Amino acid sequence: MKAFNVRILLIAPIILAIAFGSFLPQSVSADVPKAEDDFQIAKVAEGVYAAIAKSGGLASGNAGFVIGNDGVLIFDTFFTPAAIEELIAEIQSLTKLPIKFAVNSHYHLDHTGGNQVLAARGVPIIAHDNVMIWQTTKNKRFLPAPEELAKRKADAAKQLADTPAEQADKRSQLERTIRRLDAMMTIKLTNPTKTFKSGTMTLDLGKRKVILATLPGHTGGDVFAYVPDAKVVFTGDLGWSRTLPNLVDATVNDWIPTLDQILKQHPTAKFVPGHGNVAGAADIKDFRDYLDDLRARVKQGIANGLTVDQAKQQLTLPEKYKSFAFQNFAVPNVDDMYKELKATKQTN
Repeated sequence: MKAFNVRILLIAPIILAIAFGSFLPQSVSADVPKAEDDFQIAKVAEGVYAAIAKSGGLASGNAGFVIGNDGVLIFDTFFTPAAIEELIAEIQSLTKLPIKFAVNSHYHLDHTGGNQVLAARGVPIIAHDNVMIWQTTKNKRFLPAPEELAKRKADAAKQLADTPAEQADKRSQLERTIRRLDAMMTIKLTNPTKTFKSGTMTLDLGKRKVILATLPGHTGGDVFAYVPDAKVVFTGDLGWSRTLPNLVDATVNDWIPTLDQILKQHPTAKFVPGHGNVAGAADIKDFRDYLDDLRARVKQGIANGLTVDQAKQQLTLPEKYKSFAFQNFAVPNVDDMYKELKATKQTN
């Protein structure tokens, strides 16, 4: 457990950096907080929308929603209550139908941090059985204690007070940081209300159906959704579009065949990934191939006698993946893959 705790201490700042938008340029002013600061709505098909998280905003991970004849399904609840409230407002600008279901693709905080808002509205939140176990326990690794958040806010406020007005960019980033810290202070880790362990679950939105399924890979508690009439798949973090993944809880040896199965079953679908832009099958195949390439490189490194530290130094990211977002995950990916192949990785 000690080794596992050390690994979490190392990876947690990287996951928080995603939430704080450290890996992508920040260009949106924080003067007037609004939905477009946090995510971009993209129409994927008739009545099917993606909400693509923006760097530095309050969403952090992608979400989306499906409008049926008698209600709306929300897929994932972002990182903060403020962001999901903004998404609900966007939905209400498109339809007056009630929110009938919400789905958590997995337990990670950037996809479940808004659960409390939907629970307060009485909306059923559906997830894998394991999310019920991990949501309010393992997520504590990624949510600093209130006193730590208060300290960070005080530090940022002092920096803001000491920053001259002419340094507008720096002041804007500090204002955004304070806004994020304020939003994080409101998070109350909230469990789903209905779970399933295997197979599929069909949710009824009137004439439109949404099929939930679970396959292993990213966390051991992953759910994705398929909208048959629109041919749209919401992958959660089983799919990443031109983005290096977080492998802290992953089992890549399971993940690759999962992606093969999804691609075989949905070759013409559009995909709403957990991170990155709306994707086609080719983009998801590129991500699948990244995982396969990572596994092959690390397996060869182990065969060549490399230690984990040597592997992290020598197994550099191939050129074709250097345009992917979240480049800071490149070295941790090698570390996680090495430990998985050596059967020393502690996962869920």
